[in-house]
Amino acid sequence: MHDNGIVASIRVAKCDRKAQHKEHISNNLLLTDKGHNFKPDEPNQVWVTDCTELHFGWKFGEHLRLSAIKGLNDHSIIAWDIEETETAELVTRTFDKALAISNGVKPTVLHSDQGSSYTSGVFNDHLASNGVKHSMSRPGTPGDNSPMESFWSHMKTEFFNFHHALNREEMVQLIEKCINWYNYKRRQETLNGMTPKEFRNHAILKTA
Repeated sequence: MHDNGIVASIRVAKCDRKAQHKEHISNNLLLTDKGHNFKPDEPNQVWVTDCTELHFGWKFGEHLRLSAIKGLNDHSIIAWDIEETETAELVTRTFDKALAISNGVKPTVLHSDQGSSYTSGVFNDHLASNGVKHSMSRPGTPGDNSPMESFWSHMKTEFFNFHHALNREEMVQLIEKCINWYNYKRRQETLNGMTPKEFRNHAILKTA
């Protein structure tokens, strides 16, 4: 690889977060006797969401939190938003963006981890007012939200390991570029070799 100028990008294991204050706890609605039900039959039945930290600037000294929502059926990133820190306002705003992008179509279930922003009364009241059931991962079990963890891993190893933003504006541009690449260009074996958007269009045609 060295002789041919090829650079490897290694996926790093995720560390568990410290215990946080939790106002509202829900059961894991995606967990069955046979394992996790990560393959809903139609688009917008189940959304999963999470936040991750991205670093930028000189010597990666600055950071922001990226919140995103992913559709489980076609693996597409439906909506995203950023803030300096992870808050209930950030994740609620991301959910509202997803509703707007999906033209008001609401999922039956939205799944998250038990981070304080997701267990907040503000976020859970907002989901309930929209008739959406909140499913949560079990404590210390990142595999319960592995579809989102997988996206973060691919995003960081396949894209951000090769792109560096010097300021917040460049970081936002790179995030948008990365998500467009993932939705429209990155083919996935689990989607029969299609991109998320191709798989979604194919599913819509089948049900039309």
